[in-house]
Amino acid sequence: MAKHPAEVFGHPIETNSEEAIKDRKRHWCPFVGERCDKKSRLIKYPMGVCSVKYGEHAIALSPRRFREDDIVFRDIADHYFGACGNIVILKEVNLQGIGNFDFVMVKHKPLSVKVEDFVIVELQTAQTTSTGKLVKALKDYMKGEGIVGRTYSFGLNHADIWKRTFTQILNKGIVIEKWGAKIYWVVQEPIYVDFLNRYRLTQISYNTEHSIRFAIYDLKQVDNRYHLSQTRIASSTTKDLFAAFSSNPHIPPKDDFLAKLSGKLQEKAYSELQSDRS
Repeated sequence: MAKHPAEVFGHPIETNSEEAIKDRKRHWCPFVGERCDKKSRLIKYPMGVCSVKYGEHAIALSPRRFREDDIVFRDIADHYFGACGNIVILKEVNLQGIGNFDFVMVKHKPLSVKVEDFVIVELQTAQTTSTGKLVKALKDYMKGEGIVGRTYSFGLNHADIWKRTFTQILNKGIVIEKWGAKIYWVVQEPIYVDFLNRYRLTQISYNTEHSIRFAIYDLKQVDNRYHLSQTRIASSTTKDLFAAFSSNPHIPPKDDFLAKLSGKLQEKAYSELQSDRS
């Protein structure tokens, strides 16, 4: 299975247009119009892998990848507000005790700062394991090596993505439901499918009354570019999501854990607790 960068500094790795070459040289992110801000201790320049080729899919790694031409924001504005007029986008808005919202889209009265309505937008992309192997792929590519079709031994860390994100979905969802507001979690199709399968959310659909919404997108290659397009909208409640979270089918058996403890004892991989405090 091919596993390598799909896009580097905003462009497919097969593309050598004047714009693509210029962006790679200055480590530019064309999705936000500024220098790439991703870092790795293994290289002196930004970690400019926007998405990876993982088998048949191009999987976004950087949240900035979802900023392409404001497609996501326009789609959400149309879906929630019904239009894009008199809407501003606020970044990194903090709510004490809860944390930051990635973005808040605010609809205001014309020529006024009076807020008519708002909606929260959170961007969730994939994460990798053995990321050093992906850095190696980037270094090879930036040196001019051909990497199309090659396999670098990094993986996708689905379990860690949802372990952390599910907690955020619940914590922020409780607040949003209490407010009677809406929050959109922007996720790529393969990552969302893993979410559904991981927690057996087979009955999830869309209900206009739900406060927690999932805006699902995918990356499709057309004319030597990857384009972001929406595949579907779904929704749920904190009650239903917590029920799925608490009945996680991937909880390992207690006997497996006891067997591991026994193995540690047999290997003497422990420190002895002294009963005498003196």
